[in-house]
Amino acid sequence: MRASELLKRYAAGERDFSKVSLWGVNLSKASLRGIDLRDADLRGANLRGIVLREACMDGAKLAEADLTGANLWGVDFRGADLQCANLTEANLTGADLRQACLVQAILNKANLNSVNLSEADLNSSHLWGANLCAAKLINIDLRSANLRGAYLCQAILSGDLREANLSGANLSWTILAGANLQDAILSEAELSSANLIGVNLTSAKLRGADLRGADLSDANLTGVNLNEANLSMAKLNGTILNGATLSGTDLRGTNLTGTNLTEANLLGANLRGVVMPDNTIIG
Repeated sequence: MRASELLKRYAAGERDFSKVSLWGVNLSKASLRGIDLRDADLRGANLRGIVLREACMDGAKLAEADLTGANLWGVDFRGADLQCANLTEANLTGADLRQACLVQAILNKANLNSVNLSEADLNSSHLWGANLCAAKLINIDLRSANLRGAYLCQAILSGDLREANLSGANLSWTILAGANLQDAILSEAELSSANLIGVNLTSAKLRGADLRGADLSDANLTGVNLNEANLSMAKLNGTILNGATLSGTDLRGTNLTGTNLTEANLLGANLRGVVMPDNTIIG
């Protein structure tokens, strides 16, 4: 179907365009609020600045489509294929992206506030500076994803984040319980009051990270770089810090009686008020 035909029929009141073929079509800046494009083929389409607010796009094929600056508020993208799509600065507030494929998709500075990305595949995706506050990211695949400077405050995040880049990201009050962050980069990240219970942070880079008041109970931080990080008042019950480097780390007010510090480097760490594994309290 050509863009002109779709626009004409939409203007006449038609909304059901499910399963239509719109491969490579140019619908840039079109206003198609509430349209039904379920299972439609929009691969490689030019959808820059399009308005698809509250549209139904579940199962749609949007691989390599250009959705830069698009208004996708509340869109149903369940199971959609958005592999390699460009969603830079798109507004996806409240969108449903459960089980969607976003492998290598570009979502830099996109607004993903309160979206549902549970079980979605974002392997190697680009989310630099994206807003993911209060988003649901349960059982998600974010391996090798670029989330530098992203905002994930109060999000619920679990799944595979191995080798993800979260440097400078804001994860304050975020729930990451049980997530796999092995080899992830979290340098200078904001993780104050985050729930990191049982998280796998093996060999992760957390240099200069803010972990004040974070709950790291039963987390595995073997070989982690925590140099100059702030862990004051963090919960470290059952935490494994075997071989971790904590040079210049702020550990004030923490209780290390249940913490594994085998071969950990605490050179220059601030231990004021810390309860050590042998129950001695540092003055």
